Amino acid sequence: MVESKQERFQILALSGGGFRGLYTAKILADLEEEIGAPIATRFDLIAGTSIGGILALAIASRIPAKTMVDLFVEHGEEIFKRRFSLMGMLRAPYSAKPLQSLLSAPSLFGQRTLGDCKHPVLIPAINYSSGQPQVFKTSHHPSFKRDHQFRLVDIALATSAAPAYFPRHTFNNNQYVDGGLYANAPGLLADHEAQTFFRQPSETVHLLSIGTMSSKFTANPGRNRDGGTYDWGGINPTNTPKRLFGLSISVLESLSDFMLRHRLPGRYIHIDETLTDERASAVALDKADRPAKEALLGAASEQSKFWLGKDEFQPFLAHRSSPPQFFYGPNATQGSRENAETE
Repeated sequence: MVESKQERFQILALSGGGFRGLYTAKILADLEEEIGAPIATRFDLIAGTSIGGILALAIASRIPAKTMVDLFVEHGEEIFKRRFSLMGMLRAPYSAKPLQSLLSAPSLFGQRTLGDCKHPVLIPAINYSSGQPQVFKTSHHPSFKRDHQFRLVDIALATSAAPAYFPRHTFNNNQYVDGGLYANAPGLLADHEAQTFFRQPSETVHLLSIGTMSSKFTANPGRNRDGGTYDWGGINPTNTPKRLFGLSISVLESLSDFMLRHRLPGRYIHIDETLTDERASAVALDKADRPAKEALLGAASEQSKFWLGKDEFQPFLAHRSSPPQFFYGPNATQGSRENAETE
């Protein structure tokens, strides 16, 4: 394998958060409008988890972020339409079929595979059949020989199968659940990928992370604190797994942010916003109504306006990604094939 050191290696990391991903999509759309080009052309590696994974697959395929904004605005309530589930005890309250149908449109993912992506990408999920974390990757390293064959729709549904919200997704004879349980903010995984598999020195790595207005889950000091289902879920015990999942992804977001500030000093920007009490009541992982859309789109517009005016943000937009090397699949380069054969 030919090593390719760069003066600047840029990563885009997109967090999970259900319908709150509309916030992420809107910021990406604003950035694309500013540069007049696909945002993927500014990054050497794209990482995304859950809804962030769906967005990462889209932009790595050169699907405009505005298309994804329109998808969520027009079909959000269809994706999060409750079905009979006996309060979530019989089955997940939401079916994955509406999302699967929307993503399967030829104008979106259709029958495209990971090998059809035009930019390197990694997508965390959990293989529930083996009990192991799984990261789906383009073939940007000669040892990544299989993932490029998988359909984008399957990877998208695997990374976004949030427990207590959507059913597990099964393909390739394995069951998958949301990668947000261990890597809701995938920046740390992407930093490791850059240094280990792209062989980039730490000092060349620059990372832009975009969150989803994640709520902070905290204890109510006046509430039962004995650790039972009433403590965690209140009157409805089926709220327990939802609250635990929300707590998990919120803490993981904070942990990733903390560690990346130490690992990439001066080379890391995290775009996100803390929800106010009023906005928090309108926004949630599974809220897709008009107030939620207004809150998410409005907050995203303000954040993109803020960062586009910051001097330290301009190098992220000025960077041009290096031509990617893929070793297998429809976008494999001849040089990559030869390198793979001699490994």
